[in-house]
Amino acid sequence: MSQHEIYLANILSAIEYEFPDFKIVDKRESKLMRLLSKLLFFNKNFMSRYITVIGNTVYVPTKDWVKEDAYRALSVFCHEWVHMKDNKSLKLLFKLLYLSPQIFSLLAVLGFWNPLWFLFLICLLPVPSPTRSELEMRGYAVTMAVNWWLLEQKPNYQWYLKQFTSSAYYWMDPFKKDVLEDLKKEFERIQKQELRDHEKQIFEILIGEP
Repeated sequence: MSQHEIYLANILSAIEYEFPDFKIVDKRESKLMRLLSKLLFFNKNFMSRYITVIGNTVYVPTKDWVKEDAYRALSVFCHEWVHMKDNKSLKLLFKLLYLSPQIFSLLAVLGFWNPLWFLFLICLLPVPSPTRSELEMRGYAVTMAVNWWLLEQKPNYQWYLKQFTSSAYYWMDPFKKDVLEDLKKEFERIQKQELRDHEKQIFEILIGEP
């Protein structure tokens, strides 16, 4: 077993301890994921390249995905663990914040009662989502941190920018300058070991006491 496989096993064990109902599911075997892939038509790689977490279930492209690259899986599960923690603490508010403003398009069904409600269909457009961007920034801060702690690898900021400003997350934050500034601040904080509680927990599992 490689060192990265050991790290991965330790992280998965910690996730399972905190979330006893934690599951890893093959996207191809999930009717929900197949449906989402149709709804998220703008993200052509949703089924093949993206990892999705809903509640305490993590959906991966294939059953072998975890085994194919232990380090990649380690980095991704650390990221998704942050979302699971946020979902646990914020409960329904997490889903509302993450899916806003697009979720408000559902109110358009009231348009059959009063046509003005149809205006909520505007929310289906790729309107920026500051709340989704903030939640993903927490996840990607951990991605940067793991790469720094284990590989001493500095961020490829262009790759991170693409996640925030492209169809990957439905153009959640198109303001590249601001996103880049936030990413750099997060990485500087990581380098200074000014860690949030969930980051400290991951650091202790991977490295030891800070």
